[in-house]
Amino acid sequence: MTSGILTITGTDGAPYSLGQPIWVFAGNALLAKLDPVPLLKNGTELHIEAFAPTRLVREEPRHVGRLIFLEICDFISQNFQQIQAVSFVLSRQIDLMGGGAEVAASRSETMSRIGAVDVHMTPKSDAKPGHFAVSGVWIYSERTYAALLSVLEQERQYYRQRAIGARANEPTGVIARLRHLVSGGA
Repeated sequence: MTSGILTITGTDGAPYSLGQPIWVFAGNALLAKLDPVPLLKNGTELHIEAFAPTRLVREEPRHVGRLIFLEICDFISQNFQQIQAVSFVLSRQIDLMGGGAEVAASRSETMSRIGAVDVHMTPKSDAKPGHFAVSGVWIYSERTYAALLSVLEQERQYYRQRAIGARANEPTGVIARLRHLVSGGA
């Protein structure tokens, strides 16, 4: 599945099957792997927790994990009608965004905007002080799906302005490719 920005697949780019690892790409660049991605509640809930970003995501000054999570929720909603909920524990530390409380507050706010329930911020005891995990459940309904799509479109617009991994002052899109070709680039 491609949103125009990200592609979600199974291992090594194979089609995704429920309960298998999720791989997320931007073009040909691997952004993250999620493994395991267990099914809960008799196969009606997908759980997201084991997020392993690549160096490209770790070095990106923007919070790409938010876009990835939203894209996964949309992908699951569109392709696997038996999944009625996505539970999550978001705990990756993002130093570029400030302290752990700020990261957790931002995650919590996004989850509330998409209609997630039982959203909790809890200290992560095995991390450095001030680091929090955000957990909750996004339950599919027409209302929550509309909220998800609204927030997702805002995130997509943000990333359409500059490709993931592009430097802030580096032009992107057709003009950038033309400049690159004119300057003798391959």
